Amino acid sequence: MNLWGWLAIPVAYLLGSLSAAYWVARAKGIDLKQAGSKSLGATNAGRVLGKQWFFVVFFADLLKGVVAVEMGKFVAGETTVQMPMICAAAVVLGHSFTCFHGFKGGKAVATSLGVLLALMPEVGATCFGVWLLAWLIGWQVFRRGAADAVGPASVLGALTLPAMWFAITDAPWSAGKAPLSVFAILLSGLVVFLHRRNIAKLFGGKPPAAPAG
Repeated sequence: MNLWGWLAIPVAYLLGSLSAAYWVARAKGIDLKQAGSKSLGATNAGRVLGKQWFFVVFFADLLKGVVAVEMGKFVAGETTVQMPMICAAAVVLGHSFTCFHGFKGGKAVATSLGVLLALMPEVGATCFGVWLLAWLIGWQVFRRGAADAVGPASVLGALTLPAMWFAITDAPWSAGKAPLSVFAILLSGLVVFLHRRNIAKLFGGKPPAAPAG
């Protein structure tokens, strides 16, 4: 890996750490870390600031994922997927564990979608379709609030990721495709883990205690 490759990884992490939700809220005099669910993501921004800000933050977070992957492609060329994948992981981790806010952030849904659309377009589009359908059902059929329907939809979208990848990929554990197979499983697991409180709430259990601090 050349110097540009080594620089691309921390740059991708720092890009992910730039929280659109936080700065939009601060511009309105609100500390989003102390409001709503205290998450620095699009759903909490929409809940606290108004639904139009959900779309602004969602698009900004999605764009971070796309830019990080494209940066990895530019640095490595089109001959390898490793660098784009590493940059994808870095930007998602930066978004969810931002160094600027005590390693707390958002739940990685929009940034992960951006990563997938740039890295695995068919899989990303399918995950978004499942997310959108699940959100509409939760909102319109089960009469959950628009914001409350996002969590369950996000979990279903995340679980779709490895399922879709393995369904459309021949020899997913071959040398050239195994890294993406591992990435798909880990990214799905991360999004589900970050939504563990939503899952507990959905099934009527006591949500896990939020981390101290």
